[in-house]
Amino acid sequence: MNIRTIGLVLGVASGILWGLMDIASQFLLHNCQMEPPAFISLTMIITSAVLIFYCLATRPQKFFVPLRSIHSSFSLIVFGCLILGTEVAFFSCVKGTNAATAAVLASNRPFFIMLLLCFLGSKPTIKQFLCSVMAVTGIALLVTKGNFSSLSFNAVETLVGLGAPLFSACYTLQSRNLIERFDPVVVMAWAMTIATILANGYVPFWSVRLEWTTLSILAILCVSVVGHILAYLCYLLSASKINPTVTGVLETVEPLTTVILSYLLFKIALDRAMVGGAILILLAVSILGLTRHRKSAIDASAMNSKH
Repeated sequence: MNIRTIGLVLGVASGILWGLMDIASQFLLHNCQMEPPAFISLTMIITSAVLIFYCLATRPQKFFVPLRSIHSSFSLIVFGCLILGTEVAFFSCVKGTNAATAAVLASNRPFFIMLLLCFLGSKPTIKQFLCSVMAVTGIALLVTKGNFSSLSFNAVETLVGLGAPLFSACYTLQSRNLIERFDPVVVMAWAMTIATILANGYVPFWSVRLEWTTLSILAILCVSVVGHILAYLCYLLSASKINPTVTGVLETVEPLTTVILSYLLFKIALDRAMVGGAILILLAVSILGLTRHRKSAIDASAMNSKH
């Protein structure tokens, strides 16, 4: 497989794995009555321990390499803070609404990437602008459930959920240099460890109250290993191999996985207004990703014809 194909496969895999994590997080936050700060502290301490152990066992010579430079060390700290911001925003949204709504909102990551690139000097096209309008309309339908006369408590937490794609877009762009320069697993280990230290400074993991059952243990492991490690690595490796905006078309995999599993496992279905909003968001994300993909293919063909 060529590099682009590998990137696409990794992007699809990350979406499916994140969908599984979303379902596990809803079980813990709703059925087990965990609060987001405690949930984040507990799951991330497990994630960091697994990553550190794996790195020291398989690549000990590479583990401390990113810390030899002040610049890369600072970049790791920023990366860790952005990951923590993503976690807080996303799981607060899951707690206040449900996993399906949070996943649909998280799929807006390509639009925040586009906005950041515009801020850095890239001019948006008419299609990008129209896709943004579609996405904003979809978000409004999700937040208000079709009733624009008032905002409920859930609507406020839904808006908080938009912080997840914002922070995620930031670390997608910010971490590319780290991923290219150092071992991706080592970078993730340090970033997750920094986020874990910050999270446990607020709620120590040993103070978490949880009824330990087979399902709760499996759910914790699903979030800690499947979501925090495997999905993150697949996504970051995908973004490092293809244009980060091209991954937009793959953003539909996570919410579709989550919506389907939410209905099958929790019998949770979106109402008509919310379904309409979700369709608008996913359609806009797909159009944006496909547009970028075709443009990249045309540019690549032009480059090849010159040689």
